[in-house]
Amino acid sequence: MKKTLCFSLLLLAAAALVVLPAAAGDKVTKTGEVVDSTCYIAQGATGEGHRECAQKCADGGIPLALLDDESGDIIWLADGDHTPANDTLREYAGKKVKVTGTLAERGGARLLTIESIEPAS
Repeated sequence: MKKTLCFSLLLLAAAALVVLPAAAGDKVTKTGEVVDSTCYIAQGATGEGHRECAQKCADGGIPLALLDDESGDIIWLADGDHTPANDTLREYAGKKVKVTGTLAERGGARLLTIESIEPAS
């Protein structure tokens, strides 16, 4: 009986590790499209056809963000010094990228502090 209980607890703990979101400070790599957060959230605008508009919005201060391929969620991005990343992301607007950095989550919002970014293959 004790062995069954211990085994069940181990299985439960392993399952929890698979489904729990990343803890604050976890280093992760995410792949997705760099989108203009306002046009994406309001209108679903994505892709190369929206690239120029996204760049103009970024120049006007609208945050660019990552549309995560895995979850379909928006992940806000910041440069390594926790400043807005629009200058870093502008060239990637409307394109797929792979971003590695530190992920933090609070209240359903996710922020990825960029350590490296490159075009996704």
